[in-house]
Amino acid sequence: MYKQQIRSPSPMMVALIITLGCLSIPSSFSLETDKSQELLWSTDGPSHMSNEGGIRLMEMSDNVIITRGSMEIRGDRAIIATIISSGEISKVTVVGTPVYYQQQLDSSDKPVKGSSNSISFYTDEDDGSSIVELEGNAVIESPSSNFQCKAITYIAEQDLIRDTVGPCSGAFNSSN
Repeated sequence: MYKQQIRSPSPMMVALIITLGCLSIPSSFSLETDKSQELLWSTDGPSHMSNEGGIRLMEMSDNVIITRGSMEIRGDRAIIATIISSGEISKVTVVGTPVYYQQQLDSSDKPVKGSSNSISFYTDEDDGSSIVELEGNAVIESPSSNFQCKAITYIAEQDLIRDTVGPCSGAFNSSN
């Protein structure tokens, strides 16, 4: 009878398996890292901060740029709402003519791009997903579809257009 000896994998082989496993993580991985990044902002104009109830509002104007990880929103004016007790950012709203949005869902796809008269983003309290609301002449171009509507609610991790307000037009990309 033939006996075969089974050897333990070498440390190099274990490292290779772990590396390959990390490369196969779902496409929302980079987006998840976006949520853990600092919210950065810049403006060419003035800013003003005030407290309303338990919310701290920071208002800024003139060429505003908001970034968090791969997400970038550019517009004319912005309001960042922060919960005073926790320091957590509850909502960011940027307005302009138009406002531009861009975010990389993963390293292999083109970024999601959008524009509208107003863009708000926040984390859904129920499921923790990243919500991007585009209102007024809303356009979003993602790897899976393109939409033009009066308003669009987009769930970034899922590349999902959850809700729209019409009139709307669009296309689904055949590659997905």
